[in-house]
Amino acid sequence: MIYLLGLLISLTAGLLFIRVFASKRLEAVLHLLLALSLGLGLVGTSAFYVHILLNQFNRFIPVAVVLSGTLVSFFIKPFSLPQLRMTKAHALGLLVLGLIAVPLAVCAHYYPFGGWDAWSCWNLKAKFIFLGHEHWKEVLAPSFWRSNTQYPLLWPLINVWFWDLGGKFSQAVPMLNSVVIALLTAGVLFFGLLELTGRMWPNLLAVFIIMAVPFNIILYASQYSDSLLGLYLLSSFLCLLLAEKYNEANFRILSMVFLGLMSFAKDEGLAAAVIAAFVIYWHLLPKKNGVGLKAFWKDNGKLIFWFIVAALPTVIFKLFLAPKNVAFINGLVSADKPTDWARLAVIAVYPWFEFISAKWGGFWLLAAGGILLAGKKLWRTAAGTIGLTLVFYLGVVLAYYALNTYFEIGWWMSTTLSRILFALLPTVVLWIGYGLET
Repeated sequence: MIYLLGLLISLTAGLLFIRVFASKRLEAVLHLLLALSLGLGLVGTSAFYVHILLNQFNRFIPVAVVLSGTLVSFFIKPFSLPQLRMTKAHALGLLVLGLIAVPLAVCAHYYPFGGWDAWSCWNLKAKFIFLGHEHWKEVLAPSFWRSNTQYPLLWPLINVWFWDLGGKFSQAVPMLNSVVIALLTAGVLFFGLLELTGRMWPNLLAVFIIMAVPFNIILYASQYSDSLLGLYLLSSFLCLLLAEKYNEANFRILSMVFLGLMSFAKDEGLAAAVIAAFVIYWHLLPKKNGVGLKAFWKDNGKLIFWFIVAALPTVIFKLFLAPKNVAFINGLVSADKPTDWARLAVIAVYPWFEFISAKWGGFWLLAAGGILLAGKKLWRTAAGTIGLTLVFYLGVVLAYYALNTYFEIGWWMSTTLSRILFALLPTVVLWIGYGLET
């Protein structure tokens, strides 16, 4: 019951934020899915600020903030309900989400503590923050370096927020959150493509391709922060495409907010957020015969502002809390573990074997075919920002593999590359689906 109350508070927080910044009324189901996705990030960052200011959590603060925010928002903007439609496509989409929940719940039951990295990194941090009370910062001690102490804390803090709200620890919270985030990802993808294209069956097929692969189900149930990263990257680019379709500039603010929250999920999320924000802003820059830079900054400067506001927890964490990354050796200057040609050869070859691995069920081969069929449409207008972000982000990841020689490259790529691709997978489907159907 407390968990449902936590979801309701998160949903309300997201609804209030979207209501203030977006005047275009979305279809109700998509509106609610985006609101809950955003709300989970908002309550996670609120837990961070409260821990910073009070050194431990106070369960009444987020409730008071949401209630006061409700009152304030009514004065800022007239109330506008989302457009409630229940067509065949909507009913079938909700039915598919219900069916998807079954294997997710079963898999989560068999992974109650998450996968190995979730148990030793994200869940360990969450338990330490919650049970440590005023000593919660000790989770960043150098002795815990194997738990990636330099990683941001959004995923653990979302779990902590639910525990604090209920006043007790429960392993069911991270299990349920892993299922909720997986369902949100599938829902945002289907109903987002439905809003953009109006087509049902291709979009259902796209969701089915993602969620029917056992490897993906296992990763979602493993409680890795990569699933949160994937949800926010997908939501950000969906908002960007909606901004273009409806000529609603404020949807770009939501896009930047999702990116800012994503930066607090993981170091890879920080890299992807910076790249995506840069590419989006470059896309919006006036062309030769466009408006002047002064007018452009007046219209779009607020995007930078809201990105920084949403990413502020990441900035605070990285500047004042995060310890040094001891699992890093700069291979360009190291004499003991230099970056050599053998390492570069593995980095150049291994991803291709990953793409054709049977665990993906042929997804990346289908994606390659979709890219060829869509052709130039994938690189025009806002859709092009997705493609450029994916290319630059994968380039940065591979460059980091080459630079950081602390880990043996074969082991590192075999354990982390698949999770990086897993986080990108929903956005890839959005990109290709939008390109094929518009």
